[in-house]
Amino acid sequence: MVKATTDKKRGRKKKTRAPPAIADIDEERPTLPLADPDSADYDSGGIVVNNDDDRDAMDDDGIPAPIAHDDAGVVNASPSDADVVFTDDGLVVATAVTNDPNDEYIYSAIEYDPDSKPPLYANRRFRTYTCLALFLVSAVASIVVVYVTRGAKGPEYIEEEVPWDGDPSTSPTASPTTNRMTSGIREQVEGGILLRGGNFTNMTSDDPRRMALDWILHDDMLQLDSDDETLYQRYVLALLAFALDSLAWTHCGDHRRVTNVTMINYEVEDCEVTEANTGLVLERKIWLSSTVECEWYGVICSEDGVVRGLELIGNGLIGDIPPEISQLRFLQYLALNGNCLYGTIPPEFGAMSNLLSLELHGNGLSGELPKEIYDADKLQLLNVAMQYGYSSRCQMSNGTLVDTFWRRGGVVEYEVNYGLEGQVLGYDVGRWSSMKGLHLFDNSFWGKMNETIGDLKYLVFLRAQNNLFSGYIPGGITRLDKLRELHLNQNALYSDLPPDIGYMEDLEDLKVSENEMFGSIPDSLYDLAKLKQLWLQDTVHCVEVEGESFLNCEVDMDYGFEGTIRTEIGNLTKLEMVVLNNNPLKGTIPTEIGNCEELAVLHIHKTYIEGSAPIELCLLRDKKLNSETGVGVFYADCRPNNRTEDPFFSCDCCTDCCDHTTGVCIADD
Repeated sequence: MVKATTDKKRGRKKKTRAPPAIADIDEERPTLPLADPDSADYDSGGIVVNNDDDRDAMDDDGIPAPIAHDDAGVVNASPSDADVVFTDDGLVVATAVTNDPNDEYIYSAIEYDPDSKPPLYANRRFRTYTCLALFLVSAVASIVVVYVTRGAKGPEYIEEEVPWDGDPSTSPTASPTTNRMTSGIREQVEGGILLRGGNFTNMTSDDPRRMALDWILHDDMLQLDSDDETLYQRYVLALLAFALDSLAWTHCGDHRRVTNVTMINYEVEDCEVTEANTGLVLERKIWLSSTVECEWYGVICSEDGVVRGLELIGNGLIGDIPPEISQLRFLQYLALNGNCLYGTIPPEFGAMSNLLSLELHGNGLSGELPKEIYDADKLQLLNVAMQYGYSSRCQMSNGTLVDTFWRRGGVVEYEVNYGLEGQVLGYDVGRWSSMKGLHLFDNSFWGKMNETIGDLKYLVFLRAQNNLFSGYIPGGITRLDKLRELHLNQNALYSDLPPDIGYMEDLEDLKVSENEMFGSIPDSLYDLAKLKQLWLQDTVHCVEVEGESFLNCEVDMDYGFEGTIRTEIGNLTKLEMVVLNNNPLKGTIPTEIGNCEELAVLHIHKTYIEGSAPIELCLLRDKKLNSETGVGVFYADCRPNNRTEDPFFSCDCCTDCCDHTTGVCIADD
C-alpha cells in the first residue's frame, strides 16, 4: 500500500514516502565527455564532445583579474631639519660655531679678481648639498633592501623573547607572525572567493575556509603571491580538501596538515589509482602536495592551467558541499557522485555560467533543488538521482561512521533521508535549453510537469522515476523528438498517454508503470519504430481514506490501460521487453508479434487477454524468449483460474503460468 498526501495546487493527492529498505548503490556511471548542444551525435549519456568554437568561446574569457590592493612597503620619509634651541621666551639661543676647515688655509699674496669664486670643495653650500644627497641615497637604498627582503618567497619569522614561566604549556603554540600575513593574500581571498558574508576574522581556527587560508599562507610549498593567477583556484581546491575530510578519501587524500594545529612529516606526493573501466594503474599526485594543482588526482585543466573539471567519483568524500566551488568560474565538469555528501546543493551553482555537466548522484543530499540552478543555462547533464533509499557508508578520519541512508549521514540523529525535493519540472525547466540528460530518479520531487519541458529540444534522457510527480503527462513532451528514454514510473501521475506520442521518433524506452494511468494505448505508439522497452504494468487505483489526509493506492487490474493490442505491434521490430500485466486489456495476441524477433520479456498476466499463444509467438522461444537460456520470460494467465476454473489463456510456450485471480505464477516445465 502506498500512502499519498494532498497536492493543494491540483486538488488531488500525491504519494508520501515510506522508509525504504537499505540498499547499496550499484549503478555504473556512464562515461561523460563534454558536449556541444548543437551536435546530433550523442553517446550513451546524451553528451557529445565540444567543438573547437565552443572551447575558444570559453578560453577567450581569460582568467579572472585579482582584486586591486596596495603593495606593502615603507613610506619614504624626508630627512628632518637640523635641531634649533629656543629659550622659554621663544628666542633663539646662540651656539658656538665650529671652525671652518678653511681656517687652516695659508693665504698667499695673489692678485685680487672680483669675479673669482672659491673652489667647489671649499664652498659651504656645496658641502651641505653633497651631504644631504648622500643621506637621501643611503635612505632610499635601505628602503629598497627592506622592501625586497619583505617580498621574498620564504617566510621571515619575527624572533621574540618569550619569558620563562617555569612550566611547559599544554596548549598549542600560535603560528608565528610572518610577512605573508600582510602580503595581501588574505584580503584577496576574502574579497574574491568567500561567499555568504564570509569573514576570516570571525572564523574559528578549525573552519575549513580558515584552514585553507593557513595552508596557502604557511604550508603550501609554492608560496603564491597575492597577484598569482592561480591563487583563487588553488585556494578553492584546498578548501574542498579540508571541507570534505580529504584525510579519509579512498584515493590521494593524505597530506601534511592533519588538523588546524597538527602537522606530520609527510613527504610522499605520488599516489596510484586503479581506473575502474580499464583496470589500469594510474600515477597521480596527492591533494595539497607541492605540485601545481592541475596534477592533483581528479583535477582536469586546460593547457593554460585553468581548472575545467573535477572528478572525484566514489572517493569517500564526506560533508557539505562548499559553495565556494562555484568560484571556479571556468569549471565545465563537476562529478562528485558516489560519495557521502549531505546537506543541500549550493544555490551559487546557478552562477557557474560555463558549467556543462553536474553529477551529484549517489550521495545523501536533501532539501529543495535551488531555483538558481535554472540560471545555469549551458547545462547539458544534470544528475542528482539516488539520494533517497540508498546506503553509502564512509568513515571519517576521526573514526565516525557516516551512512547516506540517514539525513546528514546520521551524524546528528537517525532520521531517514528522503532526498531532494521541490517542483523541479515546473515552468522554469524550459530554461535549460541545452539539456541532454536530466536524471532525477529516487528523490522526493513533486508537482506537475509543465508544458515548457517540450522546449528542451536536445533532451535525450529523462529519468524521473520514483518521485512524487502528479497530474497529467503534458502534451508538450511529444515535441522531444530526440528523446530516447522516458522514465516516469513510480510516481503519482493521473494521466493517459499523449495521443501524439508517435512524434517522439527516437524513443527507445518508455516506462509509466505504477501510476494511476487510464485510457487506451494510442495508435501513434505503434509508429515508434525504435522502441525497445514498453513498461505499462501495475497501474494503481487510489481512493480517499475517510478522516485522513492521504490516499490508499493499490494495484488493481480493473483500472488502467484498456483496449486491445493492435496488429501494428508487428511494426515494432526492435522490441525487447513488453510488460503489460495488471491492466484491464482485452482481446487476443496478434500473430504479427512474431515480427518482434528481439523480444525477450513478455508479461500479459493479470489482464483480460484471452485465446491462445499464436505459433508465431511460440517460435520466438527458439530465439530470446526462452528461460532456459537465462534471457527470456513469458508470463500469461495459463493456470486454472482461482485454482478450479478454466485458464484465461492457453499457452504451450509460456515460461511461467499464472492464476488470473490469485496472481500466483509457477514456472512451466
